[in-house]
Amino acid sequence: MPELSKFNYINVGPGGTFKPSSIAAYNTTPQDVDAIFNQLGDNQKHILLYFHGGLVNEHNGMNTAEIVTPLLTAADVHPVSFIWETGFFETIEQNLGSIWGTTFFKKILEKVIKVAGSKLGIELPSIAGSRGVGTLSYDDIQRELQNEAPFQNYVVQTGSRSVNVISGSDRLLSDEIEVDIEQELLADPYFQNNPLNQLDDHSLAMIKKDQLVNVPDAGSRGILSIAGLIKAAVTIIFKVIKRFIAKRDHNFYPTIVEEILREVYLADFGTWLWSDMKNKAEEMWKTDSSVADPLAQHAGGYLLKQLKIFADTHQGITIDLVGHSAGAIVICHFIEAFNQLGINARIRNTVFMAPACRSDLFYEKVIKSGADIGRFRMFTMDDHYECLDFCVKYVYTHSLLYLISGILEPNEYDAYILGMQRYLSGTAPYDQDDILKAVRDYMADSTNRTIFAKTIDGAARGLQCIAEHHGGFADPAALAIGSITYLLEH
Repeated sequence: MPELSKFNYINVGPGGTFKPSSIAAYNTTPQDVDAIFNQLGDNQKHILLYFHGGLVNEHNGMNTAEIVTPLLTAADVHPVSFIWETGFFETIEQNLGSIWGTTFFKKILEKVIKVAGSKLGIELPSIAGSRGVGTLSYDDIQRELQNEAPFQNYVVQTGSRSVNVISGSDRLLSDEIEVDIEQELLADPYFQNNPLNQLDDHSLAMIKKDQLVNVPDAGSRGILSIAGLIKAAVTIIFKVIKRFIAKRDHNFYPTIVEEILREVYLADFGTWLWSDMKNKAEEMWKTDSSVADPLAQHAGGYLLKQLKIFADTHQGITIDLVGHSAGAIVICHFIEAFNQLGINARIRNTVFMAPACRSDLFYEKVIKSGADIGRFRMFTMDDHYECLDFCVKYVYTHSLLYLISGILEPNEYDAYILGMQRYLSGTAPYDQDDILKAVRDYMADSTNRTIFAKTIDGAARGLQCIAEHHGGFADPAALAIGSITYLLEH
């Protein structure tokens, strides 16, 4: 049983409804929401809605609620945490681990590193001085891949780049890449002995079979298409190079991993999970006119209906919104639904911690709509710490926000995520986008709307945050929660 009172949480089930979830003791019913407002009565006019990140499972979501509830209560608000488990990160981590554990992935990885590195002029420091990645042996590359953050300390020698990279001739560059990668792949005996036979069923299922596998017989595991692999590798290397030239890369190693995952592996790797989680963040606010099964009602929509009734009979009701990571996506959709219902209450504060929402979603739901969201403050990491926050050591060595931007947003790379400092910098190539400019202007329109961690010692109260990891913002030791309580009190 959770230690938290049912007055302080709403557990959102499948499809954003009240339907039972995986832990029966946590389930919420419409009657539980009614009880929250009955308990408030005339005693409390300040309601705070807290939304944890989408990367946690149900149990961890409840643990976060149990940590933040007493801290927020002390600021004279009634906190209600939304538990909307997805288990998203656990699945992503497992899939990345499965992929990383295969020789198939590592062999492709080392070939791409060698060819892409040579074209881009990537060098690694050594005792004897910098060495070009293209001159490294595969033993050297494999040793580097044993580091928790491979190729972290690379440097770029633009003068060492391929002439076709410098000239910008895409056709000649593509032909050059094809010659080099074909030579590397065909010289490796591993790829001549149908490596698919070495993959377990789960790892094989994640590969794009229509592009990489010849299936001569029904039910066969198939034979690796060398032509298909060469074509995929050329595409990967070409995209890595073009991203570097356009300054849309996520540094050398993470960019290569992103492009391999995009070209070789199915969306099942994680894109569909991320899309499903975003759908749930929106669907929970649907309002239901009549539903035969009360548990089929959408949990957020039901809360809004009851809030409207409560606010119509109690003057001066305020709402504070706090969201971590994907919780910011939930809040963006809440704001729209709240305003559509014309609820007689005021949003007093809106606070994001490392928001994983797209910049264009925030623009549409807040800036363009002119929604009144009260005081706005965003706590997030600066880009230095974002790049040091290893999502999965050895495999993806930047933060979860980088992973979302680089691979999980469908049909896109380097997607603009609100909580990432790089997109708020106003520097090329992010200085020409109209939506990013509108977001920058919004952040600059009022004092202290954006707080980048880690803040300096002695930072003013309400402006402190020393989180170094994406998942750490709700930890009281990271100071963001303390800053939020100070904001609520003042």
